[in-house]
Amino acid sequence: MKRRSVLTAVLLFLAGCGSGPDDDVVARAGNLELTREELRASISYASQEDSLTVSAIYVEDWKALASLYQLALDDGIGEDAETRMLIEKATRQIIVQRFVDKRLKQAEKDRFFAVDSSDVKTFYREFPDMFVCSETEYAVARYYAATAQGASRMENALMLHDGDEESLLRLIESIDPGHAGKNLLARKNALHLRPLVQIHLENEKMKGVLKDMAPGERSPVIVLHDSLFVVMEMHDIVKKGDRKTLEQAYGDIEDLLIVEKQKQYYAKLLKQAREKYQ
Repeated sequence: MKRRSVLTAVLLFLAGCGSGPDDDVVARAGNLELTREELRASISYASQEDSLTVSAIYVEDWKALASLYQLALDDGIGEDAETRMLIEKATRQIIVQRFVDKRLKQAEKDRFFAVDSSDVKTFYREFPDMFVCSETEYAVARYYAATAQGASRMENALMLHDGDEESLLRLIESIDPGHAGKNLLARKNALHLRPLVQIHLENEKMKGVLKDMAPGERSPVIVLHDSLFVVMEMHDIVKKGDRKTLEQAYGDIEDLLIVEKQKQYYAKLLKQAREKYQ
């Protein structure tokens, strides 16, 4: 009965139903209330199909924490000097992090972190040894589907697309909406070279297939389990000891330069704060 009430609350949350004063309350524990707004802000999910499960788990965890929180307050922990100090410290950290994130987001919007191609070329020329691979790296994209039919359609889409990237992205998204986010991200990062240890393959079969692939090849549909299938597409390989070309290293260099610009921006913020308050 308890589990059913949680699922009912989450279903109402997802449906956006209700019109009474308590309609925004998803769960209660003592004097505390979990609102729709907090629940929406606290969960993430790949599709509407798994949102119910994610939401129900969060609600149960919230109720457990809220109950223990109130029990701790009854025990006087909230007035303990060390607790107050830790709360103040955590509050400062949260506010600073949100402030920095906000400033970084605006700076990115204003193109403060934009990287010129000439900067990338200069970096590549000045630090050539940085791009010699200590182990073989692969630029491989993995596309997932919940059915064998969906995976076959994905395989055909990758094989037959005529270079119209926007159309291909729409097709990838429509073939399996439940895995759309993961698959679109895979396409976006398809040219990113990574060593095998960073690719996090689901099983040894995928690892074996990947090692046998050459650039430009696609794997057959691989069965991970009854409701998960994958197709891999190899875009590039740089063997151990070889140096990446400028084109192969471009994305990595761009990321490094962006991070450096972000560090400089943060240093500027910190200097401004110290000059005003120290």
